[in-house]
Amino acid sequence: MTIFMFVLVVILFLFFSYQLYVRFQLESLDSDSPKMKRKINFYKYQENNRSLLFLMIAAIIFCLILFGILYNQDTLRKDNKELEFKIEEIKDARGTASGAEIESYKENTLKLAEFPWKKIVESRDAQALDNYELLLIRDWQPFFGEANVAIMISQKTGTLTVSVFPTALSFNDFQTAEKNIEAFIKELQPVKEITMIDFNFTYRDKTNKLSKQSFVFTREAKDSNLEKVKLDK
Repeated sequence: MTIFMFVLVVILFLFFSYQLYVRFQLESLDSDSPKMKRKINFYKYQENNRSLLFLMIAAIIFCLILFGILYNQDTLRKDNKELEFKIEEIKDARGTASGAEIESYKENTLKLAEFPWKKIVESRDAQALDNYELLLIRDWQPFFGEANVAIMISQKTGTLTVSVFPTALSFNDFQTAEKNIEAFIKELQPVKEITMIDFNFTYRDKTNKLSKQSFVFTREAKDSNLEKVKLDK
């Protein structure tokens, strides 16, 4: 929108500069002949009307663009406000879920494919992206425990990379969360915006030793499926 406005302003500036030049040339015209004078005055009148018409059109265009900008900003504000209302619940959700056992995910519990992934790709608002990440943290917490979620957007390809970082899991919770990954990936297959998703666990193994393990899924092409990547141990 900014580039469009700049180009439009330059075009209008050049056009009206030309109109001023024409007007200047007309003002310099004169004649001793009454007939020629009438013709010159008539042409000046036509040019005045034409200039007035162009000014009105330019004003209408600017008003429409300004309305579009204000409407877009108002839409973003409303979207962010709705997200903020939902985020108010996240702190409580994180607090109550802390220490609770990880649940086994049942198909379509969260309807993952219906999350606004397309909106995220199109978003240019950093605050809105933070809000989406917080919503995922809240929704995914019962199935992965305390976790951070990071979303990276590729504006060039119009795709997303989602990284999940569950922490402080017991061994039993880790095993449940690992099974939940399969259900999540199955449900996210139709979401072609996601071309990579990785789960990076920190948990206690059978001996209570702190361990780390990652699971990475990628698409070779946007229309292919998410496939598990074999990682070197």
